[in-house]
Amino acid sequence: MYALASKVFSASSTFSRGHAVSTAPPRCLLKIPATPLGIHVAATLESEYSIPTNLTLIFGSVQALACAQAGVSVISPFVGRVKDFYEATGRTIPTKEDGSVDLSQHPGIQLVRRIKAVYKKEGYEGKTKIMAAGFRSVDEIIELGRTGKRGGPDLMTLPPDLLTGLRNRAGKKSDAFSTSTDESISVPTYFTPSGPTPESLARFEADLATEEIALIKVPEGLEKFSTDTSKLDTVIREAILARLEGETQMMKEGSELCADRSVEKEKWVSMDGVPGDIRRARRLR
Repeated sequence: MYALASKVFSASSTFSRGHAVSTAPPRCLLKIPATPLGIHVAATLESEYSIPTNLTLIFGSVQALACAQAGVSVISPFVGRVKDFYEATGRTIPTKEDGSVDLSQHPGIQLVRRIKAVYKKEGYEGKTKIMAAGFRSVDEIIELGRTGKRGGPDLMTLPPDLLTGLRNRAGKKSDAFSTSTDESISVPTYFTPSGPTPESLARFEADLATEEIALIKVPEGLEKFSTDTSKLDTVIREAILARLEGETQMMKEGSELCADRSVEKEKWVSMDGVPGDIRRARRLR
């Protein structure tokens, strides 16, 4: 409980500080990893503080369903890393005759489509938005986006290089697509906006273990986030120091310039304020 309260306080304080310095209405989400504690924190922030959250490092349907039940605003399934997991664990990914991956069977793309189908079935569509991330190629983007919001994500986040490649790719009409799912499938309750029960949390953790991927990929993602945060801190710190050094140098140069002008004034202006060359001219008369 202490960990929950601490994380909620830290997150709400961060959001408040950002809101305080913003000159425009806030357009931000608090990015939180989709761990059991992270989902609980997000549920509290959404329900008690009206703070929108983005649950990241989504690698399976269990996490995605728990996030929607908790009432979070946005989830981010990582398309490319799901495929990485399948390849690393020797799982079969269907290929075409030329040996390339059959993108319609791409495990990361299929995950997003399963999440969409479950959200439609359970009434979460539009309430918790799906923002797909972690793309590795333009072809993945096109395949996932070819059905629009009907069978794909509500949003995508793309790196600049893939965005450029996408702009240069000719488009074509989307194919018909169905997001139907087996209505007989029983969907467990893992979370509510007020958090999990001990029993539902135990079920959530058991299903995560069965799904396996999140238990492996989430720690990897957290480690990468930690490394990237350290790098970002260094970049920001160096930028601030460089700016301060630049301002200090400008102040020093300005002070020296003022001193030079003061000396020049003393040299050419007499005590009564009459320039020296004019004073000499008067004496000649």
